[in-house]
Amino acid sequence: MSVVPVTPALRNEMPTVLGDDSFRLDDFVIHLDVLRGTIPPRRAAGKPGELREGPSHYRRVKAMTLLLLAALLAGCSSQQPAYYTFTQNLSPKVSVKIRTTGTIEAYKPAIGQASTLLTLQPSGPAGVAVPGAILKRSGSTFVYDVDYARSLLARIPDGVALDVASTNGDVNVTDITGPTVAYGGNGTVKVMVPGYAQASSANGNVTVYMGATSWPGTLKFGARNGDVEVWINATAQFNVRMHTDRGTIFTDFGLTGTSSGLSETIVGTVGGKATQGIDIEVANGSIRLLQLKPQV
Repeated sequence: MSVVPVTPALRNEMPTVLGDDSFRLDDFVIHLDVLRGTIPPRRAAGKPGELREGPSHYRRVKAMTLLLLAALLAGCSSQQPAYYTFTQNLSPKVSVKIRTTGTIEAYKPAIGQASTLLTLQPSGPAGVAVPGAILKRSGSTFVYDVDYARSLLARIPDGVALDVASTNGDVNVTDITGPTVAYGGNGTVKVMVPGYAQASSANGNVTVYMGATSWPGTLKFGARNGDVEVWINATAQFNVRMHTDRGTIFTDFGLTGTSSGLSETIVGTVGGKATQGIDIEVANGSIRLLQLKPQV
């Protein structure tokens, strides 16, 4: 039960409700009921806890009720996060680099939005002002760096490359069509894209689903403390290297490897000669490289 202290000066303006210097929430509710007329007032008999009737009394009750309501609402609103929404149209030839401290959720533009529209919607502590320069441009890269955000919703335009990282929060990227690089300092990283991606975490698990059958060079995945699970299109051809210092490796691509003490390593080729590759490195954790097949 909430207790609101009452000063001596304030008590002189209040009706006698209790015999001590506090105003309980249930008595506040009784005052509301009296104002509504659902509880008949009792005539004062000189005893603590009895309501006194009379026009001035009810004016004081109403005034105190409104003051307490305002205080309660102010206390609640001060704990709510502050939001703002920023949008800007971007060309598919550019990239977006996001750095923040909280959880990140990145998606493609919403249904009904233009495919070129970038949307950024962070949440943070109350009273944080909207920054003047939302995006900083460096060549073809737009940089968004917000250090106060508890969470961030980002909608990435079609074809725009995304480089996203959080120091203390989960990173989730879903359905964006440009290439993705995702990093989590202390949190899980999960990427599900129709194209290709790279992902890693210092302390947290990494899970990636990628639908591409071709990509440039070697894609890298890793974790210092956490498991890494990567799903690759079953028809893709690629070279692969996987290593864990302390953990196990499993794959359904028909590859075999070696082990030494607590470490395991697999080096091989999937689907014949290839110029593209997959590299997975884990210090403390397991690795799973799995085939991504169409659902039937």
